[in-house]
Amino acid sequence: MTAEILDDSMNAMGIKPNMVTDVDTLKEILSEMGLDDFKTTYLPMTNFFEESNARPQALKPMIDNIRQGIISKHPAIVEFLKKGLNEGWLKESPDIVKSVHVTFVLEAITAAMCNSNLFFIEIVEHVRAKERALGIDSDHLLKTIWNTWPAAIHFFATAKALSLDPAMAYFRLSREFGGGTVSKEAVEKLYNQGGMSYLEYKLLMPVCAKNKCISSDWLRINIYEAGITEYKNNFKSNAISAHALSEETNKHCHQQIFKNAHVFPEGDVSDFYASLDSTDNYFPTFSFHGDWVSLYETWNMAFILGELNNLHYLFPKLIIPSVINAKAENFLGARIIALWLSINTTLFLNFRGAEAVTGPSNRNEMAQAWGEINRKYAYALSNNHLQEDSKVLSDSFSKRFSRPFYNLGKLIFHFIF
Repeated sequence: MTAEILDDSMNAMGIKPNMVTDVDTLKEILSEMGLDDFKTTYLPMTNFFEESNARPQALKPMIDNIRQGIISKHPAIVEFLKKGLNEGWLKESPDIVKSVHVTFVLEAITAAMCNSNLFFIEIVEHVRAKERALGIDSDHLLKTIWNTWPAAIHFFATAKALSLDPAMAYFRLSREFGGGTVSKEAVEKLYNQGGMSYLEYKLLMPVCAKNKCISSDWLRINIYEAGITEYKNNFKSNAISAHALSEETNKHCHQQIFKNAHVFPEGDVSDFYASLDSTDNYFPTFSFHGDWVSLYETWNMAFILGELNNLHYLFPKLIIPSVINAKAENFLGARIIALWLSINTTLFLNFRGAEAVTGPSNRNEMAQAWGEINRKYAYALSNNHLQEDSKVLSDSFSKRFSRPFYNLGKLIFHFIF
């Protein structure tokens, strides 16, 4: 039954197993991502870009792996798709076709960044150079906002500046150290060499402190910020899921461990991943369980549907095989990389004045329905992993969100100091 629902949903949206890429669409996507002039010394991705720009590529391996991931790991997504089929919400659209192409590109780049620090560094430095060319300077946030108003006022600009750039800098340092501890001296050296902004430098300092669960702090800020947006915009059912996710990370410190390993999706994968096989690849793993990962996926999807534009670029960061079918310990690392890439692309679109893709006209109704489904899984997470019933979770939710910005400020203060 689950497989049938998924197959019927893909068919309703015009996603066919035998789909192939359109070369011109891929070129357009690379341009919008700021990668049309990107050159890499990492051979697997040199080959990927050359082949993708030369001829259509089969999408079946990627679609099959996404399908495996949803069936095996994400029951709430299946429930929402069933609801969408019954309500007639799932329809073909050129934006969905483009989103499939974005997923194809984003998966390749994310998987390569997960498995090669060389490629990771090349992409990060290229994208940051593109940012500076547009006037986006993380060293001078107020100056950036002043020079680029009103394009700079965007939800993702806050999330990116607060949590993602420092996380990417931390990934880079730890991988270069073979997964070893990041010291204050190492952070200061990279900053003095121009390898990170002042904001990144300041936000990475807590990493060097002992006995701090920095990963959980980063994550709680990121989740809680989104939850506030939902709460204020009356998506309270989905905001409860944000609260449950945040509370679980508060109760259980998910410290990162850098493992020397290859980072591939689970299940059947294409030959592309074998080309990424390399030694001495250190990647951050986190001790999340499948229930938390699954709720995060479906909560964030409903959040994007209800709150944001340019869904054709923002949904793929959660749908790519390296995220939706990730081994639980690899999920957060891959998701951070995919999110960073997606945020930068949406910033580029925003700063260049591109017309926003607003999604379906009844998206609020769809997001509310999805949030109701997610709330059931939030209660289950609370019961099974926090040993708190639905009333306890609801009461703590009401208390925390009665003063949302004050409580967010406390989280940020605790993170920095």
